[in-house]
Amino acid sequence: LRVLGYAKLANLDPQYGLYSSFGPPLVYAFMGSSRKIAIGPVAGGSLLLGSMLQAELDPVKQKLEYQRLAFTATFFAGITQFILGFFRVGFLIDFLVHAAKVGFMAGAAITISLQQLKGLLGIKKFTKETDIVSVMRSVFAAAHHGWNWQTIVIGVSFLAFLLVAKFIGKKNKKYFWVPAIAPMISIILSTLFVFIFHAEKHGVQIVRHIDRGINPPSLKQIYFSGENLTKGFKIGAISGLIALTEAAAIGRTFAAMKITS
Repeated sequence: LRVLGYAKLANLDPQYGLYSSFGPPLVYAFMGSSRKIAIGPVAGGSLLLGSMLQAELDPVKQKLEYQRLAFTATFFAGITQFILGFFRVGFLIDFLVHAAKVGFMAGAAITISLQQLKGLLGIKKFTKETDIVSVMRSVFAAAHHGWNWQTIVIGVSFLAFLLVAKFIGKKNKKYFWVPAIAPMISIILSTLFVFIFHAEKHGVQIVRHIDRGINPPSLKQIYFSGENLTKGFKIGAISGLIALTEAAAIGRTFAAMKITS
């Protein structure tokens, strides 16, 4: 269910996260070449896509145009990665030094963590920028009237639960299943808590409605002309390149950890 959060990072409706969660892994199961790479929506790519899209269009006031631009960008991101794979130019990533890969992943982790402060603190009005200065300024500006203590209690409690579960699994190998089921337990318990106590009436933000069924064909919603075509191509090409770099860097890091362990 993390894909619901990834869709939110991209400023899209939650069902789009679900749509994109089963297609890529299904294709990669037949065509993939590495078991170290996680295929599907990821936080870094979602955040990058969302930040670049909202720099062009407002996701609230221009929702339809924003979604069409998102479809256009992801379309060109796929084409970019297909071309890179077809011509076997992935070897260019080999020229990235290890420090650059580590720095890239660390920077992405910090950026993603900062963006989670909005949900953790229950802030409704949050900056569109992703740099640390703008984010922290937005956080402290909302400290007096924008933080929701119920959201903070729920978020911190389950964050602590996940960390404890991870510690237990790491401390004793026979309890490896504890951190594996902890996220699902967190989702179930938090959902029950919100449902029983009607936490949404106290300012706790919830997913609410998710459209049923399969996403209808969106080819007609892609911009193939006009100014938004150029914007979509630019965003898609950059997102595709960054996503490929991130996936390769993380995959190779995990592979190196397994070899040295």
